[in-house]
Amino acid sequence: MPFVIHWVENCSRPETVFKIQTPAGNLVLFARGDVLFKTDWEFAGDPFQIVTGEHDIQRQLNQYWLTPEKPIHLKLLKQGSDFRNKVWAELCRIPFGATITYSALARRIGSAARAVGNACRDNPFPLIIPCHRVVSVSGMGGYAGKTDGDFMTIKARLLDFEAAYKK
Repeated sequence: MPFVIHWVENCSRPETVFKIQTPAGNLVLFARGDVLFKTDWEFAGDPFQIVTGEHDIQRQLNQYWLTPEKPIHLKLLKQGSDFRNKVWAELCRIPFGATITYSALARRIGSAARAVGNACRDNPFPLIIPCHRVVSVSGMGGYAGKTDGDFMTIKARLLDFEAAYKK
């Protein structure tokens, strides 16, 4: 598992916004000190005020694309309901390069596929909590609450990267 997550209950340091380039697009990271509280994909016209220079988290994540099997320790701000945290924890157990259906993931945790899909949609840490590895029984499913467009392109690119790297 490439990301080793250390959950943090709160953080109050000043906000820093930076980005990394990935094979799927630019990922914007929102941090307070060494704690990430959100990640989001960047699209043309996004109004993010990006910090110049390089943050330590940025350096670590840039290495992910070169050696995705190397563990990266990240501090993430814990948020969301108990149910969402249960789904997100299960997402982190999906092996790199593997996929699972919403319904199979729901069975693992004793829930319903729609509820799992909603928790995936509300994931505050795309890429790090790998909701892109969840697919529908009849195809790709969705990504970030969308079933077409830029988000689906990102999902396909992430899955293609992982599949190619595993070979």
